Amino acid sequence: MNVLLIDDEETMHEIMSAFLHRYAQQTGREIDITCVADPVKGLFEATANGDDYDLILLDIRMPKLTGDEIYNSIAHIKPELLDRVLFVTGYRQDLHGRFPDHSLRILDKPFRYALLAEALDEILH
Repeated sequence: MNVLLIDDEETMHEIMSAFLHRYAQQTGREIDITCVADPVKGLFEATANGDDYDLILLDIRMPKLTGDEIYNSIAHIKPELLDRVLFVTGYRQDLHGRFPDHSLRILDKPFRYALLAEALDEILH
């Protein structure tokens, strides 16, 4: 399982990495996690190498470029990746109305491991 995490908070990199490793261990999967703190670099990674990722975890509120802007760019450049995106945010309301025709996957911060595992099961089936 290859995961791209785009979040400007290093603390989230640590928490998500720990949770993702736990999930991989419990489901018997190998895991490789790429953490990107700079959203511009994250957008480049997602659009240039997105096919390599089974899952793209995306924060909303970041400096320089927001998660919904990254999502919108992915929708235009590599729409086949949209089913792999899971927004991880404390600002669900930022997405309402922005993408009315999209079925978004959103994990609200703060969250417990069980909610993340449920979301991962849905995406990775």
